[in-house]
Amino acid sequence: MSILCKLLLIEDDLPLASLICQYLRANQCDVVHVSSGEEVNLLFNLNEFDIVICDVMLPDISGFELFKTLNKEIHCPVIFFTALDDDKDQIYGLDLGAVDYIVKPVDPAILLARIKVHMRLRNQESSSTLRLNKLVLDSQQKKIYYQGAALPITVQEFDVLYLLAQHHLEIVPREVLFKSIIGRDYDGLDRAVDLIISRLRKKLEELSIDYLVIRSIRGKGYLLSCGE
Repeated sequence: MSILCKLLLIEDDLPLASLICQYLRANQCDVVHVSSGEEVNLLFNLNEFDIVICDVMLPDISGFELFKTLNKEIHCPVIFFTALDDDKDQIYGLDLGAVDYIVKPVDPAILLARIKVHMRLRNQESSSTLRLNKLVLDSQQKKIYYQGAALPITVQEFDVLYLLAQHHLEIVPREVLFKSIIGRDYDGLDRAVDLIISRLRKKLEELSIDYLVIRSIRGKGYLLSCGE
């Protein structure tokens, strides 16, 4: 039986969490449950999850504050799941970057339906996008987004970064880059690709995207590394 998603549930109401876990697991969700921010910090790899459901009123930290930390480490949809039904709280949670805000109590079937919607959207996005931490490369639009805002780059700059990103931590020979981006064989002298990469580096530096580094490997080509 196929798994719909791997889900992290952060909920301190243990009877409610047990009910939700039981229902979601019966409907092809692989669920990991924790009940505090401290337990989240003990998880080895947050990026293994497809979606996160987070209570707001946790015993040791606000779910909003926890989200600010999680948002630096994970790249999956986060849903706030809380009894706080004030409009201001809902607006604040969504403005932080959560994809949904569900007010308790809610039928587990409704919760599952909302999860399915966000998984469909995520799967549609992943077919045409590539993520590098907070950077999103959209191959259909030939655009790069950083924290939701489109960056001022050319099509050639996009193509270079996208090709390097597809081979993250691998050396991409200059000849391969030249043929793919410029459209002809590299003659050993033309610096067109080097100039494109120079402009791209400058733009990333100006935007303080310092975790993304395009390295020159002498005599071989270029390598993209992506830190935290």
